[in-house]
Amino acid sequence: MWTSMERAYVRSVWTSRERYIIRVREQEETLKFLVSLAVLTSAVLVTGIVVGAQEYPHAFPRAGIEKIFENDRVIAWDATWPDGVEQPYHRHRYDMTGVFFRWGPLRVTRLDGTFPQNDEPFDIPWVFFQPKGVTHKEEGVGTPERHAVMIDMKDGAFETHDLSTDLPLAFPRPGVVKELERERVTVWDVVWQEGEELGLHVHPKDTVVVFIAGGGIRTRDLQGATQMRFYEPEDVVFVPAGTMHVSAAETGSPRAMFYELEN
Repeated sequence: MWTSMERAYVRSVWTSRERYIIRVREQEETLKFLVSLAVLTSAVLVTGIVVGAQEYPHAFPRAGIEKIFENDRVIAWDATWPDGVEQPYHRHRYDMTGVFFRWGPLRVTRLDGTFPQNDEPFDIPWVFFQPKGVTHKEEGVGTPERHAVMIDMKDGAFETHDLSTDLPLAFPRPGVVKELERERVTVWDVVWQEGEELGLHVHPKDTVVVFIAGGGIRTRDLQGATQMRFYEPEDVVFVPAGTMHVSAAETGSPRAMFYELEN
């Protein structure tokens, strides 16, 4: 038989041992948790780096897209979204503007796989601006097929032009509507009445012109040289900064969007 003192001693020894074992187990569990957390954190960081570093192709060219022209300022594209043709994920590398000539149902899918409803028709022509960096994929999901002229505005330090002249600027002027104004571009909606002549003026900025309605336009420069051209809807021309001329509608009532590019 143990004495009461012996029993108390044994209990104290076992109690201390149990406490020690519990502490060791707690430390082991804590260590396991910290290791797991470190592994998970590393995986998340690696995944984030991989996703962030992933390169996506530029939006154009792709199925339904044709290049109209390219120079040091812009790339102009003829764009149609074919019904049922899923496009790859892409990233818009440039600020973009342009005009839609035809509405059509479109599904635009974000990188997370979600997509907003995009089936509400809009008025045509519809002028737009989209900043660079947008990443998504698109698919025409019915008819009519959406159609547009799209203009990529290149980045860079562009030449400025000395326009020491008393000639009036092309814009603004009476009868012309400012359709859109952003840091990179200002868009003017211009309609010529048949027989109307616009007096001598200067285009102070590089300008892309997209025709909405066709017609014949005659121009005359400072030296008196004349040029007659007939334009169709969706024709696209580039007017360099510093161009000075008179313009007149000889046939029809042409309409065009003038995209003045900012440096």
